[in-house]
Amino acid sequence: MMIHTAELTFHIEKNDVLTLEENLGDNYKKANDKFQMLYGAYFNNAYTIQVTEKFGKCYLSLFVDAVRLLGKPSILEEDYPLIKRRIMELLMLLIGHTDCYDDHTLKRIDYRYDIIIEDPHVRQLYFHMIGKHINQYRKQIKRKGGKDKLTGEMINYKTTVYHSTQESISVCCYDKSAEREAKGCAIESYERNVIRFEVRLRYEHLRYRASKRCKNPLPMQLAYYLKETLYYEYLHKYLLPIYPKGDFYKFTEAERLIRASQISPDNKELLINSLRKISTYGLSTLKKQLTPYKYKKVLQLLTDFAINPILIPKNYPKAPPKLKNPLNNLYAKYE
Repeated sequence: MMIHTAELTFHIEKNDVLTLEENLGDNYKKANDKFQMLYGAYFNNAYTIQVTEKFGKCYLSLFVDAVRLLGKPSILEEDYPLIKRRIMELLMLLIGHTDCYDDHTLKRIDYRYDIIIEDPHVRQLYFHMIGKHINQYRKQIKRKGGKDKLTGEMINYKTTVYHSTQESISVCCYDKSAEREAKGCAIESYERNVIRFEVRLRYEHLRYRASKRCKNPLPMQLAYYLKETLYYEYLHKYLLPIYPKGDFYKFTEAERLIRASQISPDNKELLINSLRKISTYGLSTLKKQLTPYKYKKVLQLLTDFAINPILIPKNYPKAPPKLKNPLNNLYAKYE
């Protein structure tokens, strides 16, 4: 599935701005409105553009929805030549040449991993449970909801969970259908009943990866980030550590599996007591109450049982006794 959206910036000359104004028939500050009017439908409403001038230099910023641009839900490494060709087509329409493409700067890219869960009650249950996941992983702090575009403030949504740093990397999980409905947008066929996971790489992280401080520097260009190996590297490093392995159980079923096992009585009590605390307070509280050794031990023992540390609430409406982890297929890729 690879990417969802990306933002690229091109350094252009003042003559290019004049050409753009002539081609669009308006001042460059109104470029996006005129562009959408003239070419939005032609490009499947996949582009948002902005022209800026800073310190005497001119820039064209391009936000690309790759799914809309190519008209298909799965964007793969081999799709890069077509994405490049369509971006160059845009540049030709705006400024009459593509000389600036090879020197573009990638300012943001969103990797995505979609899972279909058709039952809306199960989707709601899943978001209820992942709300009890770890509050902070590395410097990524958990937040529920999304940012209001006008105020920048966080709005609490029951079907969105973020783990993010201030400027560099965010991990997000949200109900795509609910997100489209909240925005008053039509739900595409490939968005229906989808839980979407995203790892969003922002400018500060991309700049770091391009610097000499990074062990293996990577240029800030789209071609280098549309690699399948890099996609799975980011999912493994930033997404999966937040979402523990194992299927979800109600407490009574998890307790039955643990008591029927061959581990020592002390370990059985450790696991059962830990699950009780997680069920009541969440995973972060357990982490604070146990030593690092015991906390890792609990997680490893639960992984051995294929039991997720987050339990299905006893009285949750229409909850099944067991729910398979939606990320099982992704975990299997690293085994």
